Amino acid sequence: MRQTLLLRLLSLLIVASVSGSAFAAVPEAPSIPPASEDRTTAVISAPDDIGIGRTIILDASASRILGERTEYRWSIDETKQTIGRNVEAIFTPERAGRITFRLTIKSTDLSGKTEQTETTHSVVVFKRKIVLIADSSVSQEKLSAHIIAGMDAGVFIKLIRPTDSTPVLGSEDAIVALLTEQKQALTNAESIVLWTAGIAGLQALMRAVRSDTDREAAMHNQTIVMITDHSLPTLARSTRAAYSLLVPEQIIMTRAEAINPLIAATDIAEFRRVLEKRDIDQLSLNAETARIRPWDILSLLVNYLLSHGVSGQTVILLLMLPVIATIFAFLKQVIGITTFGLYTPSIVALSFLALGWWIGLLFLLFILSTGYATRSLMKRWRLLYIPKVAIILTVVSFSLLLLVAIGTWFGLAFSRDTVFILLILSTQAENFLNLKTEEGWWSAILGISETILGALFCVFIVQWQWLQQIVLAYPELILLTIVVNVLLGRWTGLRLVEYIRFREVFKHLQEEE
Repeated sequence: MRQTLLLRLLSLLIVASVSGSAFAAVPEAPSIPPASEDRTTAVISAPDDIGIGRTIILDASASRILGERTEYRWSIDETKQTIGRNVEAIFTPERAGRITFRLTIKSTDLSGKTEQTETTHSVVVFKRKIVLIADSSVSQEKLSAHIIAGMDAGVFIKLIRPTDSTPVLGSEDAIVALLTEQKQALTNAESIVLWTAGIAGLQALMRAVRSDTDREAAMHNQTIVMITDHSLPTLARSTRAAYSLLVPEQIIMTRAEAINPLIAATDIAEFRRVLEKRDIDQLSLNAETARIRPWDILSLLVNYLLSHGVSGQTVILLLMLPVIATIFAFLKQVIGITTFGLYTPSIVALSFLALGWWIGLLFLLFILSTGYATRSLMKRWRLLYIPKVAIILTVVSFSLLLLVAIGTWFGLAFSRDTVFILLILSTQAENFLNLKTEEGWWSAILGISETILGALFCVFIVQWQWLQQIVLAYPELILLTIVVNVLLGRWTGLRLVEYIRFREVFKHLQEEE
């Protein structure tokens, strides 16, 4: 029995050893590497536009090559003409239009496997090039009509324009971003047309050129044409700082009907002769007329700020603040409206001016509702006043961050100035909640309603382009607000609202007399 058990154990051990050696002898399945996603990729480095008779260099050195032997073939799609078989190709266009270059790369590895890839690049060939910088105040249909007219005349019009959702005061930052992104947009341009509200386009051009020495040097041979509906002499005073920094060949201020003659003319000299012949208003700014006189004290300060990188919208907001404060002083002293002091409605008006009144109103209502909801939720906590306000401002700030993200998702542009205004605007929740606690809902709603109406009235006045241009051209006029406030400070009569409020008393006084 024991021998039988020993024999069975020995047999099991032998089977196990044989089985183990058998599994060990079976080679492991080779690990199949994942399919490589690397492929030969053709890349063309070349300008997007070129003048007739100028040589264009097409470069394929940025392409990704995986094989050992590489063949290049450059061709023109329209004519199927082969223009090169090296990593670079040279071509000189002889007529205006659009040319599509095709690059075909054939790569062969050591195993003899061949891979072929290709790409295309379109280049606009022009007789003359005009860069047209516009903002949302100019319709896209009108700009497209000028671009088509330029194509028919062999003139390439490069359009730089922010989206329609960009607020007017935020267009300067948006144009700077576009010019920075499209670094070659101004290259080979004979003239630069600025068709924007006020001097936003000129300020954006100045800020973009300041960061690029090559573009700044090229500006000396270019002419700037500014399109405006307002006074040309007033606009000329506002552009003196930009001229002193950019030093272009000249700055011509004229009307919208001058664009077609500019497209049809062969050069700037002929363009000016056509303007004179057609009696189209024009004013040229050169080294002599751009000189600033010593007695223009505030003008010197404003031009210094504009020429040293301070955005035009920041200067406008600073100059408009005394005007807004004076308007509110008149509304409170003479009309008798009820607002949250003077500083609060002024900030609300500035936010409406920077964001657009409907976006600013939406943000303000959102801030007030968020602040009230947060304070209602904290009633049971019984916190002290200062920490409670800090929590409210924290919640409002995060809510504003979410609202800005939603606005950005819908294509709204927010400049750095408007973001800071929103942060200041968030403090208005405290004023509203304090008034509601002290005097009740009716007083709080009446106060915020009159503050909003006063802010909308201020925006209606100060957003006039002619007013902004006059203030930029003659900033000394801001000193007149001091005189107006001195007169308002000596006002001793009844307010207009008080005549309406106490009309019954006046009737009884008249009856007694």
